[in-house]
Formats: sequence, C-alpha cells, structure tokens
Amino acid sequence: MIKPEQELEKQESEVRKNLAYVFIPIAIVLVTISIYQSNSLDYKREKYLESQKTEFNGKITDKKEDGDYARASRFMILNGSYEVRIPNKIYYQINVGDSVYKENGKDSAFYYLKNGEILIDDCNKYIREDYLKLKNKKAKN
Repeated sequence: MIKPEQELEKQESEVRKNLAYVFIPIAIVLVTISIYQSNSLDYKREKYLESQKTEFNGKITDKKEDGDYARASRFMILNGSYEVRIPNKIYYQINVGDSVYKENGKDSAFYYLKNGEILIDDCNKYIREDYLKLKNKKAKN
C-alpha cells in the first residue's frame, strides 16, 4: 500500500515533468524569435521607417507622467487630445502653451518655447543607430 506522502510526491514529480514539456518549447520559441528580431535587418529597417512616419504638431495643453519615479513615462498632450510620449529631458524643459512640430519622414521634433527658445529632439536616435550599426555589420560580411 502506497502512503499518501509518497503518492503526493509522485504526482508532484509528474506535474513538474509535464510543465517542463510545455514551457521549455515555449521558451525556446521565444528566444529564437528574439534572436531573429535583434539580428534581422528587415525588422530593424521596418521599425525605423515606422518610427519616422510618426508626425505631430500643435500646442501643448497638458503634461502628464505615469508615476512619480525616475523611469516613469512622460507625456505631453497636444491640442487637448493627442498624447505623445517624450523623453524626461524635454518634459522638464517644456511648459503648457509651448508648441511642438514633428514632420512625417523626419527624425527630429522641434519644440518652440514661449520664451523664444527652440529645442530640437532627435526622436529616432537609438532606433536609427541600431539599424545603421546592423546594416554596416551586414555590409562588411
């Protein structure tokens, strides 16, 4: 006769084995997709071109942040409805009433402050650098 503790240990062992059969292939597929995306020139080009297509312009009517910690996302609200994520350095320099403009196909956004100053932010810097680095690496091979 099998004791209840032995029965539970046997069932627990069987459950762990079955979970491993399910989660190991999922993990392998996710790692494979991640490696493909990080080394795929087409994927990086598509992401870069997609980020270039972003365009916005208008007057800043509000500013908002998702939390009160350093890495929280910061947003500006344009014309009362359109929300755009912006870097922290820009968030703290702009105010309600300032204007902003980013053209389709360009990498830079222009912030026209009420005091006459113009801030230029390279919105696609990291995506572009990542894409160009991979492109140059592939060209050398």
